[in-house]
Parts: sequence; structure tokens; C-alpha cells
Amino acid sequence: MKHDSAHTQIDDVSVTKTVVDVDGGRRFVSLAVETQGSESVAVSISDSLPATETLTGRDRRAGDGTFSGGRLAIEGVVEPGESATVGYLVEGPGESAVSDPTVDGVVPLSGDDELPATPTVRWVSADGDTTVLDVTTASVPGRTEGPIPLVSIPDDTTADATDAARDVAIGLVLTPTNGDAAIRTVLRASRRGHPVLVTSSGLDENDEPLDTLASLGATVLSPPSRRASQAELNRLLSRTARERGLPGIVLQTRDCPRIDYDRTSAAFQHADYEVVAIPEQWSGARDTPTVVVGIPAYNAADSIADVVDRAAPYADEVVVVDDGSRDDTAGRAREAGATVVVHDRNQGYGGALKTLFREAADRDAAHLVVVDADGQHDPGDIPTLVETQTRDDADIVIGSRYVGERRSKIPFVRSLGLAVINDLTNVSLGNLRPSGWVRDTQSGYRAYGRRAVRSLASDQTIGNNMGASTDILYHAHRNRLSVAEVGTTISYDVANASTQGSLSHGLDLVRNIVWTVEYGRPLLIVGLPGAITTLLGVCVTLLLLAQYVDAGTFHPIQLGIAIMFAIGGTLLCITALMMHVLNGHPTMKRLGQ
Repeated sequence: MKHDSAHTQIDDVSVTKTVVDVDGGRRFVSLAVETQGSESVAVSISDSLPATETLTGRDRRAGDGTFSGGRLAIEGVVEPGESATVGYLVEGPGESAVSDPTVDGVVPLSGDDELPATPTVRWVSADGDTTVLDVTTASVPGRTEGPIPLVSIPDDTTADATDAARDVAIGLVLTPTNGDAAIRTVLRASRRGHPVLVTSSGLDENDEPLDTLASLGATVLSPPSRRASQAELNRLLSRTARERGLPGIVLQTRDCPRIDYDRTSAAFQHADYEVVAIPEQWSGARDTPTVVVGIPAYNAADSIADVVDRAAPYADEVVVVDDGSRDDTAGRAREAGATVVVHDRNQGYGGALKTLFREAADRDAAHLVVVDADGQHDPGDIPTLVETQTRDDADIVIGSRYVGERRSKIPFVRSLGLAVINDLTNVSLGNLRPSGWVRDTQSGYRAYGRRAVRSLASDQTIGNNMGASTDILYHAHRNRLSVAEVGTTISYDVANASTQGSLSHGLDLVRNIVWTVEYGRPLLIVGLPGAITTLLGVCVTLLLLAQYVDAGTFHPIQLGIAIMFAIGGTLLCITALMMHVLNGHPTMKRLGQ
């Protein structure tokens, strides 16, 4: 006995469901999908199975009634002008009416999207639990047509149907600009059996894109507020995953690029609970690396292997510069899989950075991400830095302790020192408005684009000491390299947080800033105060002389001080002019090293 359902249609896609009696009282159900459009589409379909029928396999396994009273969620690709068919076998009295399938979503595919050979099928129980089903190309008993993709029961029929629901979740934030990419993320995650949690930014709860993602099986969460930050939304996704008993969550980046699941899984092994997704585009075939992670290291044998292991999933290559260490830093870095460059003698933090710039330039890397060797920086933030660099076309992206929500617990003394140094650096750069300031001028967690790497690799004026972080910002200012910041967390409770004392580090940075202020912007920093001092001294001198002429009152001490102010200010102005003229001389530029 044969039953034909009416066509289900959405946009250019139509679905025809056919039910045919086969051997032994079983029935074969086929879903034929066609598109009248001119491009390939990813289609998501739901097909209900009543409680009176049970899904079976070709060998008659019925899964002990597990697969009954729920629905099949099917995702596949349909080529233009072709019909894609998937089938399954059911067993039961056959008295229930044939239900119509539902087309949940249709997404056009670009030439870069993957085209799976077989569809992906999930079983969704009445309680919402999900199990990924097997799909094999096979012939149907009692059916004369050729083999088709056939749904079958997983080998482990005793497995709990909620196994897949306990898998690592994928969390994403839907925005007005990433709708199509978000749909693709949900489809690919569902095909792999990952539960998907979705929240939104800048959208209303009843917006159509959210309904589409929900129809594809994603769980939609209301944001805390319409203006919630990315960090708040990620925290909502992570908290929900924990509450649902999921073992972890992969947080999709804002632009929702295709996830490289293999590399992301490798990164997840080193994560506490959550990890930022690594995009698949990093792994495309190319002659030059996309991401090189650089690690300047000095006497870091105790921590370097762990840092390399944690950074490796995010990098095409990890390069460690052993800056004349007296321990086995180089050996342990090599054992961990890093490329190691060894300095014969200690050249300082700046010297190690300059070597990293040259190494990255030699490799023509698209991105160089520098992290510390002591474990203070979380490599899990690398995708966020690189995505920001790509999206904003920024030459340098700084992982900042002062952008977004602050989670870094900075020691009080260090916090005060950083505040002074940040202010001095921004003033010396001519950033007089706080809105244009670099918030964290001393963060060593940075991503450098190809243009910045090439420019910095050829700059001989970058110093060898800890002040190199500031030198790089001056270099960016002089060469008009764009700088952006993203929030990151820096841990200060690691075993070997720094090889230089806080006081020594601070004095070194202040000396470096004062030197650059004097020889980089003498007219602003020296000339302007000199002009004000001269004007003040001259005005007071004239006022005192006028009092003497009018009233005969003479104040020799005040007059002497005023004259000294006028002379001192004049000398400052002359000095500023001389420094400004000499500043362009090559000899003065070399003195900065």
C-alpha cells in the first residue's frame, strides 16, 4: 500500500514524502527534496514519527523503542536541478496518518562551503534529547530502485539517547550582520551532534533570524539586556551550558566563521571549561603561515612547555626565542614542538621581540601573536585578537587589561605604576584626549599584522629592554600603523611571573618614556612649558617694574625670581628648538637603542 503526502514548499525548495509497504510489515519512508533555484542550498527538514511507530534498521534492529514518538531532524545539500532523497524504515501498526514534513530552513551556499556526500540526521525525542543517527548508502529490502542514503540505528543501541546532548556545546551571539553565518554554524554543529546555544545582540526576541535558528534545533537564550557586552553574552552562554550539565562550550567569534573542529578540540584539551572557536580559514592550503605565535623566553624552563602546548592549536607555527637562558628553556620548548631560536647572550625583552619580528617577516606570516613565556597570557584569546585584526584591518591589536570588563586582578602597586606609565606614554604620543588613548600601553599580549611585522623588523631604533613595548607604540605612531585593543585576562598568580622586579621594570619604563619625550616631541614637552614659563616671568617682571614707577615700591626678591623664570623659560625654548633640529640627525636616532 502506498501513501503520498502533499508537497511541502518553502521558497524554491519542495519536499515530497512517500510511504511504501515493504517486507515483514515494515514501511519505507522516503523524503525527496528539490530546488528550483540556480544555486546549491543547505536544507533543514523535520519529519515526525508517531508513538505508534518505531524507527528500525535494515537488520530489523528497533532500538528497544528508543526511537519512537519524536522527530527526525535532517540537514543536507541540494544541488540545483537535482533531487536529493533520504529514507528510513519504520515498524508499527501503520494505522496513523502520514504526517507532512516541515522545511525548517534554507540557506544558499557559496563556492567555499562544504558539500557533504550524505545528509546528517538527528533523532530528537519528545523531551528534546538528541542522538546522531547513522546514514549509509544502501538498498531497501523489497524496493527495486537503486541504493539511497538510508537512516539506520547506531551500533550502540543501549546508549542513552542524551549522550550527544551531553557533548560540548557551541555558543554563538546572533547580530544583525552575521545571520547567514550563524545559520551555517548551527547546521554544521548539529551535523556533528553538538548542542547549540544562541543569544543575541541588537535584535528583538521575536526577530525572524532567532526563530530560524530555533527551528534548526538551537536553544535561544534571552540576553541580559539589549546593550549587553560580548563578555556578558558569552558568560550567559557558558553559565547555561554548565547548568545543563554539558562538559564545556566552544564560543563562536562575532563574525561566525566556519569552525575548525579538529583544532578547536585540541585547544579544548587545555581549557578549563570554555574555549574560543578556531576558524577553518586558518587551515586553508597556502604557502605562508596564517598565525605564528611568538614567545620571548628567558630562564622559563618550568613553564615554557605548557605555554607551547596551549598555544600550538592556535598556531601554524610556535616560535620560541631563548634569550640566553641559563636553564633548559630551549630543550623543553623543542620537546613541546616549538621552533627555537637561541641568543648566545641575553639581549633583553626588546631584543627577543626584534628577533620574533624578523622570524615572522621571513615567513611572511599574516599574523604574529606574542605571548609571555610565564603563562600569564591565555592563548585561548588568540582567535579574538586575530579576528579583530582581520575585521578592523588593524596593524596592531593589544590584549588589554583595561578594555571591557576587567577580570585581571592587578596588584595595587603595579596598578599605580601602570596608570602613571600609561598616562605618560599617551601624552608623549600626543594623545591629549582620553577617547583616543591606548588603554594598556604595556601589555605584551599583542597581535601584529603583516604590514606591522615588516615595518618593525626593519626598525633599528627599538630598544632591547622592557621599554620596547613603548618603542613599538612610538614606531606605530610615526609610521601610521593602526592600533586596536580587545579585552583579555592576565594572571599574576603564576609561579614565575617576571624576570625583572617591579621597581626596576617601572624605572626602566619611565627612563625610556622620558628619553623619547625629550627627543621625540621636544617642542611640545619642553618648548611649550618653556614658553609658558617665559611669559609668566616677563609678565611678573613688568608688573613689578610698573609698581615701582607708580608707587616707588621695590620688591627685589620677587623681581629676581621673575627674571629667573623669564631667563629659564627662554633657555627651555632655545633647548627645545635645538633638540627639534637635532632630532632629525641619524646620530640622535641611534642613541635611542
